[in-house]
Amino acid sequence: MKKILTLVLLALITTVTAQAQMQAPGIGIRAGANYSGFNGDDVDNLDRMFGFHAGLTSQFYLTSDNFFAIQPELLFSTKGAESDDDTFKYKISYIDVPVLARVNAGPLYFEGGPQASFRIGGDIESNGINIDDDLDQFKRTSFGYAAGIGLSATPLGLSVGVRYNGDISKLYDNANVSDARNNVFMLTLAYMFTGR
Repeated sequence: MKKILTLVLLALITTVTAQAQMQAPGIGIRAGANYSGFNGDDVDNLDRMFGFHAGLTSQFYLTSDNFFAIQPELLFSTKGAESDDDTFKYKISYIDVPVLARVNAGPLYFEGGPQASFRIGGDIESNGINIDDDLDQFKRTSFGYAAGIGLSATPLGLSVGVRYNGDISKLYDNANVSDARNNVFMLTLAYMFTGR
């Protein structure tokens, strides 16, 4: 995992250095609500559950009119699923690192690209009681994609959007357990401090 984080940081530093020659990047914060669940085999008895995300966002503009940008982010994100009767819950915390292509088309924006997720915590609850906080049966690192659309008020630096995250990697390390994968719908609000 340290090697992957080092590679991600190296890629971000390289991008920042290259962009320093062109235009100052946009830096900001992002937060919002998650509506997460599992898809795949053996998850029909599980419902979606609410969580949240929060972290840093940035935009490195590749055109002089800011039409096209690369948007790397670093987000804390809670994911999981719960039983139909809400008595059993999988609550898993991740650091998500999406690197998205972003098209700014007037007030609308479109985004999409790959995402790496790093499991950092969580627990399994039954009737509100923690029954397992050793989640080593779940993969520490997963890969997937993110895509979204939103509205941006550029002079104010605010944007609001919806995004979908889907994992390509399976949730479990043991291939014999299930091929369940995380998927999350996000309602997200961002504020850019610079680069608008």
